[in-house]
Amino acid sequence: NDSTRATFASGMRALMENHDERRKLVDDPSLIPSAVEESLRMFPAFAHFRRTATRDVELNGETIHEGDKVVMWYVSSNRDETRYEDADRFDVTRNPEHQAFGAGGRHFCLGTALARLELRILFEETLARFPEIELAGRPEQTESPFVNQLKSLPVRLNA
Repeated sequence: NDSTRATFASGMRALMENHDERRKLVDDPSLIPSAVEESLRMFPAFAHFRRTATRDVELNGETIHEGDKVVMWYVSSNRDETRYEDADRFDVTRNPEHQAFGAGGRHFCLGTALARLELRILFEETLARFPEIELAGRPEQTESPFVNQLKSLPVRLNA
């Protein structure tokens, strides 16, 4: 799945750029499920979704009326400093509660359990086999206002 691949690639990039966080996972693989959630929070595969308000609601002093179109910017809300301490820092020990993925409702993604399982296994196996994996070049971001994904992630697989 493209979104699982995208989240895994971005999560691995964060681990290669944050050696201390990667070391925590190598030393204590029980933290990997939390790292999966942190990857989903920080690197949602899709930057935003548009929805239609099903009822009137007030949000931060603004009224959103039933029928209004609303764009939810996950890349912003998942780094909300009023909700997450040091929101731009990748922290594999962070409380994994976030709304990035699988929050429920009519548009609930039926693949959430599978995606989390795939991500957990990908992180476990990659870090077990290549604990010293490192960047081998500059990652390239896909140029798109909708997707939040890497175009390329050159790595060196050091065993």
